[in-house]
Amino acid sequence: MTQIPMIEFSQVSKRFKKHQVLTDINLSIHKGEVIGIVGMNGSGKTTLLRLITGLMYASSGKVTVNGDIVQPGLLGQLPTSVGALIEAPSFLPQYTGLQNLLMLAGIQEKIDKQTVMQSMERVGLDPNNKKKVRAYSLGMRQRLGIAQSFMESPDILLYDEPTNGLDEQGVQMFKELIRDSVKREAAIILVSHVKEEIEQLCDKVYLIENGTLSVLREQLEKRWAVELSSFQEFEKLYKLSSSVQISSHENGNPVGIIQGEWASEEELGDFLRQNEILFTNIEGMHHDHI
Repeated sequence: MTQIPMIEFSQVSKRFKKHQVLTDINLSIHKGEVIGIVGMNGSGKTTLLRLITGLMYASSGKVTVNGDIVQPGLLGQLPTSVGALIEAPSFLPQYTGLQNLLMLAGIQEKIDKQTVMQSMERVGLDPNNKKKVRAYSLGMRQRLGIAQSFMESPDILLYDEPTNGLDEQGVQMFKELIRDSVKREAAIILVSHVKEEIEQLCDKVYLIENGTLSVLREQLEKRWAVELSSFQEFEKLYKLSSSVQISSHENGNPVGIIQGEWASEEELGDFLRQNEILFTNIEGMHHDHI
């Protein structure tokens, strides 16, 4: 069965008065995918993210998020499970980081105070710090912005220049966050003017130039770790794919590392069951290089 994209651009164009920013953009992002978009400042990268969130609307074409078209109207049709950090993070400067995040969490009331505090700790901020946001450094503001983006575990994450202001430890924290978000099958878009900053995080990287998208790097085949029930099952898997490798044992069972274009662990599991291969666990490995 064909997987429905989490985000889809269909012939999307965006124009500001006489300035054409985007022209006939077609793009699909599925569950568990990390897409990178690079380009010069002013090339339209941020505009793409704003179109997804409903902060602005396409001049023509359509943007679909979670199966619904993002469109204006009396009530509008805005996506609700999206976490975003677009341009410089903005917070109320007279409040602490925790106070800011609690106010944001109160809008949808999906999470409690403990979850908000854990999100701050995850990015290396002390939720009990009484310092007001106006006194935060650039790196602290960026960490707080990252915390607000993922604290409600949204289906979609959008990041604009995500490593801006982060030290080496902060960059590593962000990579781990992306890896964990992929495991829960979030769809992620990273945009940057520096390809090297996001390339290693992405399944596919696009260049935006003169309002159009082109592929810089095609999606790689995903690697999967399959914990098999016995060595006999590994031999059966090897007959199906001679490229399969054996890895360290888990719980006394062999682990086969296999590459392929299966869209999810469930899809690979169906393939193995159809070929009568007994296994106990499957885990995607396509971001282990992060």
